[in-house]
Amino acid sequence: MIVGTRRWPQLAVLAATALAPMLVAGCSSGDAPAPTSSPTLSAPSQAPSAPSTSGQDQRQAVEATYAQFWPRSLAIPNTPEDTWRNAMAAIAVDPQLSTTLEAMHRNKQVGVKPYGDVTTRISHVEVRGDRATVIDCQDGSRSGQADAATGDRKTVGSPQIPIHAQLARDAADGQWKVSQLEYPGGPC
Repeated sequence: MIVGTRRWPQLAVLAATALAPMLVAGCSSGDAPAPTSSPTLSAPSQAPSAPSTSGQDQRQAVEATYAQFWPRSLAIPNTPEDTWRNAMAAIAVDPQLSTTLEAMHRNKQVGVKPYGDVTTRISHVEVRGDRATVIDCQDGSRSGQADAATGDRKTVGSPQIPIHAQLARDAADGQWKVSQLEYPGGPC
């Protein structure tokens, strides 16, 4: 379901404080139970290495990091709460790290958890030194929020979620990490 313009301001505020697949487009309810299996936390596809100076290599590294953010951020709430910060810190830095962790804690308090997966559809990547921007039109239609106790789906995401992501290269390990997610609204 595409988010209507009347509800967009409310949903944009929610999305700005949480993960897009979990909150941004939770407009339609589903009656089917959420899948019982959770996404797998996977190690990066390549071992960390010294940052490359090639522009194409940097764009590919930024895209890979951004794409890894989503399945990991959906899976981490299914792990012990005391591991969340370290797990998220491997893929995010502040302010997004704190924003995401706060949303996870809030969701746990109200008894919801994420389900499903999202598909990134990156249309633009720009790397400027140790900063990068990713423009995405994410498909979140196979994800949403489920009741943590029963697994019943509460929301279903939108097939078109415009996202502008900022990434920063972590000075400590040289790896790209998501630093901020913005949801500009409108069409992709």
